[in-house]
Amino acid sequence: MIYNNFIFLGKIFTLFVIGLIVLFIIDPLDPSTISTPFLLGIILMGLSLRQNTPLVAVTSVIYSALTVYALVSFHRYHEHEGHITPHPYFWLFQRMGLFLVLCALAIYLAYYRTSTQRILVHFQDILTKLPTPIVISNAVGDIVYVNDVLSSLLKYQKTNIVGKSYIDFFMPDIQEGKAMRYYIEIFEDPSDDFHEIEIKPFESESLMKARFKCLGTGPNRVMVTVLDVVKSR
Repeated sequence: MIYNNFIFLGKIFTLFVIGLIVLFIIDPLDPSTISTPFLLGIILMGLSLRQNTPLVAVTSVIYSALTVYALVSFHRYHEHEGHITPHPYFWLFQRMGLFLVLCALAIYLAYYRTSTQRILVHFQDILTKLPTPIVISNAVGDIVYVNDVLSSLLKYQKTNIVGKSYIDFFMPDIQEGKAMRYYIEIFEDPSDDFHEIEIKPFESESLMKARFKCLGTGPNRVMVTVLDVVKSR
């Protein structure tokens, strides 16, 4: 717990230093414009794709303060140069409001991503305990998960299966083009019905019955395959 707190504080300090570099070194390179909100916004959006929600939220607060400072400094600089803004408070509200919207989006994306990951991990934990061989593959046909039962059945380590092409591993006896067309048809089926086919996985001596069902939408859509041994050759 203490170690995790040190890591969290270390990340916050690093991001704060990066913010200061943007504010006091990069932004002043062109005094005629202000780039701090844009650059800090890019950093926040990048964080939302990789880091947890608390880190993104704290960083958003810090970067909001730095953005206010940058906007006020920019406005004072232009007033000193003789360029007076007719409505300075509205100008500040408009630009700061846009940055706050971006902060809210970054926090939401981080929360949605981490929540989805927690659900996926919980789902995989459930699948691990089931006594049935199960495979999960994505839209491009790559295997993203197999449970222990399937690994034992095929006598393959999980690491030797995950990342492989679903078509190459589970349908080697079916012509590749035909197998890929069938795979795509299942993924594009809006009804999400169960599909069934007999397959012979790579180097397997047994013919297996595979039941398919697709779950999710968009880039998060996956296909869950449940296997049953039906006969031997």
